[in-house]
Amino acid sequence: MQLVLAAQPDAVPKARRFAAEVTRDLPDFQDGVELVVTELVTNAVLHAAGPVVLQLRTDGEAVRVEVTDGGGSFALTPRDLPMGMTGRGLGLVAAYASAWGIAPVDGGKTVWVELRPDPHDVAPIAIDDGAFDWPDDELESPIEVRIPGVRADLVLAVRAHTDGLVRDLQLALAAGSFEPSTVEIVQRLLDDLTLVVAEYRDETARQAANADGSFTLVLHATPDSIAKAHRHLEALDEADRFARSAQLLSPPAPAVLRVFRRWLGESVIHAVRAQIEPEPMPVQLSFEAALAKEVSRLASLSEAAERLSALQRVTGALAHAHSLSDIARTVTMEAAAELHALSARAYLLRGDRLQVLAVGGDVPGWVPDFDEIPLDSHLPAAEVVRTGRPLVLRGHAQLTDRFPALAAVYEDERAVHLAPLIVDSRCIGVLGLTFPLLGVDDATQNDFVATLADTLAQALDRALVIERLAETNAALNAANDRLTFLADASAALSGSLDYQETVDAIVNYMVPRLADWCFIQLLNEDGQLHTVALSHVDPDRVAWAHEVGRRYPTRMDAAFGAANVVRTGRSELYAELPTELIESAVEDDEHREIIREFALSSALVVPLAADDEVLGALTLTFAESGRRYAPADVAFAEDVARRAALALRSAVTYRAQTGRLAEVQRVADAAQRAILAPPPARLGPLALAARYVAAAAEAQVGGDFYEVVSGGTGARLLIGDVRGKGLAAVRTATLVLGEFRAARRDDSLPEVAARLDRRMRPYLEDEDFVTALIADIHDDGRVELVSCGHPPPLVLTSGQIVELTVSADLPLGLGAEPEVTHSQLGSGDRLLLYTDGAIEARDARRRFIELASVLQPGLDQDPAGLLETVVSGLHRRVGQERLNDDLALLVAEYRGTGPA
Repeated sequence: MQLVLAAQPDAVPKARRFAAEVTRDLPDFQDGVELVVTELVTNAVLHAAGPVVLQLRTDGEAVRVEVTDGGGSFALTPRDLPMGMTGRGLGLVAAYASAWGIAPVDGGKTVWVELRPDPHDVAPIAIDDGAFDWPDDELESPIEVRIPGVRADLVLAVRAHTDGLVRDLQLALAAGSFEPSTVEIVQRLLDDLTLVVAEYRDETARQAANADGSFTLVLHATPDSIAKAHRHLEALDEADRFARSAQLLSPPAPAVLRVFRRWLGESVIHAVRAQIEPEPMPVQLSFEAALAKEVSRLASLSEAAERLSALQRVTGALAHAHSLSDIARTVTMEAAAELHALSARAYLLRGDRLQVLAVGGDVPGWVPDFDEIPLDSHLPAAEVVRTGRPLVLRGHAQLTDRFPALAAVYEDERAVHLAPLIVDSRCIGVLGLTFPLLGVDDATQNDFVATLADTLAQALDRALVIERLAETNAALNAANDRLTFLADASAALSGSLDYQETVDAIVNYMVPRLADWCFIQLLNEDGQLHTVALSHVDPDRVAWAHEVGRRYPTRMDAAFGAANVVRTGRSELYAELPTELIESAVEDDEHREIIREFALSSALVVPLAADDEVLGALTLTFAESGRRYAPADVAFAEDVARRAALALRSAVTYRAQTGRLAEVQRVADAAQRAILAPPPARLGPLALAARYVAAAAEAQVGGDFYEVVSGGTGARLLIGDVRGKGLAAVRTATLVLGEFRAARRDDSLPEVAARLDRRMRPYLEDEDFVTALIADIHDDGRVELVSCGHPPPLVLTSGQIVELTVSADLPLGLGAEPEVTHSQLGSGDRLLLYTDGAIEARDARRRFIELASVLQPGLDQDPAGLLETVVSGLHRRVGQERLNDDLALLVAEYRGTGPA
């Protein structure tokens, strides 16, 4: 049977499949025939010309394989070469064959192999001596190329290694080892390795085989040999890459063979170009010179790799550094040690000057003045920041010529390299390194310094971001702590109307969270300040301080301190207490010693004022803790003092009342106003206003209440009504307010409602309950509401009054488990919360007054004006001075931009 094939890489797998089919019924021969066919067809493709004719014959006792091609050359069995891979397949053919040989045919040759199943020795090859005498192919327009100094051993080694790569690629291709997407690449690669320069490869190997040592290679080339040589060299490099990736049995070519084959190929290209180009060509390097050049290049790469490795070690060390100083210290110390820098300095840009972060290496001559460098100074680091470009100064003369101020900095000769620390086109600092004047060239040094500077810049920027986040988180935590403190303090202050309990609650809440010492001084009827409460962590010190206060009362003509604060109504902050200030308050030597015993370090005095009435002063001091008050503490302390003053005034009023109903009404009214602190006029994107209106004088005071607290992403509003009248209702309202203020800001509204429901139950009688509505208004205008038996809110938008449909639930104290209702406010929309006093008011004819009718006239007014319009409208429609029931109103106008 016969198969005709083109001399192409796919001939081998086709021949193997043909052999398998023919010997399908001859299992004793099948493996041997497939191996012999693969080897002979591979040799025909590599070393001959097509077509390739495969014939298989069998008589049952033996199989004869014949491969005929159009070439006269033939690869022999392995020879003794260091990298010799060629001939391995023919060695296997000889091992399988009972007989084999080569016979000439017209225009080519036939290789035949006979296989028998019985054991036999390795068969010698039978060659018809003298039969192969074909003339060399004639070249069109031949150019004689002479390459002197070609080493025969390396030519043969390259040939052997290339044949090994080709054979491995052929076998892997035949075995289907490559992905479908890779097959075409491998076939093209085989073409470039074998067919493109086949005649030159064979002629070069023939001359090398006949030479001893070095010889002059003589080839007959054509102009297109240049492109062929380039393709062949690229194919060799590609085949090496396959070998390195462990896809081939053959190893990649060693360095000397890679240098030699490239030198030989480039020498052929150079010789051809020298004869076809008019301009004279430069002299081509000898192989020895090319090898020396490669050694020099590898040495340079080795040094670069060593420095890169050092740079990687610096980068690795940075992974364990987190603060700015640690990062800078790591880079400067590691740079001096790993990159052989004489000295290293890292600067960070702070405002209009550079501040040194760390110093490494040997830095004699640096003076303290250079630890901080103004950007407008005539110094190298400042110039690098201004220009944003690196700077290199070689030697003492160049350094002092450009920057005379540095003449005394370095005594020896060195190269100074400075690089800007750039992050997102911003210069955040400078890295400065000095190196020995002789050594690595400037270009290489610049590259490494620039890379190191970039690494340092990224690490510092990361640390700066973390530092800013930490500051922001600290500020947020402080703000949250203060809000929690205010909520807790409000709950404590509203928990009792007893005068002494109230003042004691104030000072005890301040220590030790906001002070080491806390004093409350109130004005008496004679206009003198007397201490009504003080606190310290040590009870013995408290008794001693009371005694000191009795011996040395406050001088009302003092130019500073509590007397001056009460007189002016303005707070006083003393971040530090200077000696002269303390001395001005001393009355005698004993008094001086007593003041020193207090060990005061910082003080803050704020007025206790309620509705513009100054009741006294609240004095906070730090002593043993060594803490200091800051300007940010003033507003917070004033807020606490304002709430304390309201509670104090309520307590004082309560203590002064008689049992008459009218006086009880006045006391309860004041107490309710004290616990209902007015909301801030503005909270984030919300404008706020609230009103509370008591009922008629003959009626008992009710338990209407409201509150506004700041949340993480907006504001949380509460309005409610306690069932019943009298001071019991007020106390219940204060408990609700205290629990609401103490709730976590990140608790959901159902969680807050459930907590209020749970905490109210022990304080309520069997038929008592509290209606409430809680709303979260986010900064983007989103609204979330829960209703515990309370009237639904109204939305005032674009001149319309819309009642929100809210999923109502049981009141607080009866097992409230409300569901959340969602809504959205646009810019200018208002959310109105109210108690039932607004919808149960009746006119003179006992008809219910529509709330919308008294809202409509005030829609174009600000929040406070709107509520004033509602209250006056209700009074006018009711027709009497007081309403029939208590009334609480709370309105929030959204002035944000809505969702992004």
